[in-house]
Amino acid sequence: MKRCFLLALFFLLPAFCVAAEDLFEIKLVADGVYAAIAKPTYQVNSNTVIILLGDGVLVVDANSTPTAARSLIEQIKKLTPKPVKYVVNTHFHADHTQGNEAYPNAWPAGVEIISSEATRANLEQRGIPRWKHEFAAMPQEIEQLKSDLQTASSAEQKESIQKKITEAEAYFAELKNIHITLPTMTVDSRLILHRDSRTVEILWLGRAHTDGDLFVFLPAERVLATGDALHGWTPTMRDSYPYEWIKTLDAAEKLDFEYVIGGHGEVIHGKQKFELWKQYFRDLLESTTAAYVEGATMEEAKKRVSEYLTAKYGDKFDHFSQNVAGDVAKAGIAKLARGLLIGRFSHTKR
Repeated sequence: MKRCFLLALFFLLPAFCVAAEDLFEIKLVADGVYAAIAKPTYQVNSNTVIILLGDGVLVVDANSTPTAARSLIEQIKKLTPKPVKYVVNTHFHADHTQGNEAYPNAWPAGVEIISSEATRANLEQRGIPRWKHEFAAMPQEIEQLKSDLQTASSAEQKESIQKKITEAEAYFAELKNIHITLPTMTVDSRLILHRDSRTVEILWLGRAHTDGDLFVFLPAERVLATGDALHGWTPTMRDSYPYEWIKTLDAAEKLDFEYVIGGHGEVIHGKQKFELWKQYFRDLLESTTAAYVEGATMEEAKKRVSEYLTAKYGDKFDHFSQNVAGDVAKAGIAKLARGLLIGRFSHTKR
């Protein structure tokens, strides 16, 4: 606990610190390949893949904060004395990249942060403005939690909300000091690392969750890391390309793998989840199109598509909620409006 207090002082954070085992569950997937499964927190955190290379370590995704990344670095040092040499950002979203700075700080001799060119540009042009917006919005979010605490009716509710307040305040304090660290190396379509211990393929297979998604494939171990292009939760579509996402998953599915480590949720076995996601996207797009053709308003379409997706898929994902379904429906409508139906979808019935 003393070490946590000193870290808090050093990084100008509140004296709130959690052990690595409270943030991640480390699971052996193959020889020298580990999945760090992120445990639930108020601010969504990403999974990380840890790949031992013999002369060093490659990690896939850098978590939502430097504190989370530093916590994981402690776990990595228990697995191997070798330094982390490579960090792959699968895409630009904050829960996968805001911890970037922790790695070169831990190993000043040199860490290459690898992404697609699109992800690097997105992080600079969109990620930084979103970080600023989140920082501005957090005080109001914390005040709302404090208000919820006052009206909570049970001890369990109060305990849950208080935990959220503590985590939210710690996250807000850390946001002030985050240094957005850009990738130092970009991939066009394929980068292969040949090491004595294993071969690692870093692949861009097409637009999906974003326009810059990377997959990390270990052919000998038959392990595929997918970031948020595929995971155990409901797809998030804020920056997505749903038509192309299906084709990108088709391309990924052709690889010879047995284990999938996504950006969220548990390790996935086999390829069944790929078929589930592709059908989910087809149903989203078809039901959204049908709502438009039948003259639904935007709000009617969002409600209708959300209810349909919840009824059909609510028990098929590790994490699924009505709010998530609403976000997906809204994103799907927006993509259709920009694509096939530009300017024709209004908020009033025809």
